[in-house]
Amino acid sequence: MTPNNPFDADYSGAAIFSFEEVVNEAQPVPPGGTAQYVVFRVNSALFLENTSYQVKVRDLVTGDEDLVGQVPVGSDVLRYQRDTVQFGTGDVCLELRLSNNLSYGRAETICGPL
Repeated sequence: MTPNNPFDADYSGAAIFSFEEVVNEAQPVPPGGTAQYVVFRVNSALFLENTSYQVKVRDLVTGDEDLVGQVPVGSDVLRYQRDTVQFGTGDVCLELRLSNNLSYGRAETICGPL
């Protein structure tokens, strides 16, 4: 493993992830309600070569975990749908790890306002 490879757990380079925004979207009926997404960016310029990936997400507020893929393929802006919708003041924080070939990179935390 190379310490400058963002897919390695011992990667020691620049931040891979950055917070973009929280988006609340009304959902059609049924089921209705609101879906809440945390939008974040992956700095793929750090990758040693162009590759597809997923991001393992752990919501540090709720403890929920998920694996988020690139939609559309090739996009570096990803959206994590929270299971628990929260409105108002406060922050949401996510622990993020790059994932490909069944391995996970270094954990990073991003936070942003709800």
